[in-house]
Amino acid sequence: MNGLLQLLSDFMTDHRWLAGPAFGLIAFGESLAVIGVFIPATPILFMVGVLMGSGRVDAAPVVLFGIAGASAGYFLSWRAGERLGHHAWRLPAMTRHRRSIARARLFFRRWGGVSLVAGRYVLGPFQSMLPLVAGVARMDAPRFYCWNIMSAVVWVGLVLTPGFALGRGIEAAIFEKAWQDQIVAGLMAISVCMIFVGLVAAGTRWSH
Repeated sequence: MNGLLQLLSDFMTDHRWLAGPAFGLIAFGESLAVIGVFIPATPILFMVGVLMGSGRVDAAPVVLFGIAGASAGYFLSWRAGERLGHHAWRLPAMTRHRRSIARARLFFRRWGGVSLVAGRYVLGPFQSMLPLVAGVARMDAPRFYCWNIMSAVVWVGLVLTPGFALGRGIEAAIFEKAWQDQIVAGLMAISVCMIFVGLVAAGTRWSH
């Protein structure tokens, strides 16, 4: 794992213009049903956040490509579920993870669209099954698009923030730039606001 992280870090640092697309592909794979189960996302995401915070890669393209990749992975998974219907649960790749898939289905049944946001943190690697579940359950497109985009924005903001903050702390200790703490605080505030929006939406849904 350490070798993979070092290889990815060196690649993104040496080819800064490809850092955004590279992270987009990682976010895409991590959000894709079945495939996302096998991607060790947490250490990779933390490492990318550190690279951003230390200025070794440009933050804007990494964040934008990350949101696009996460959204695309969920979208394709949702479409697959919509096309396959309940036949999806009889595929060989699914029968190996029946208990985890059952947990994802129960989580979606209880929380609906909110599960697409919260599930990224609650279900671990099996969060990638949630959009597939949503597709099988025939979640309508407008609702899915809304929750999918919110999920991607919140997820990218939260998973990159710890590494970003650490990277900024390291750089601040070296260069003593006063404005760095303000950037970190701003990114954290955005993440908190997105979570608040999701919780309000969830409360509105369950109040009707």
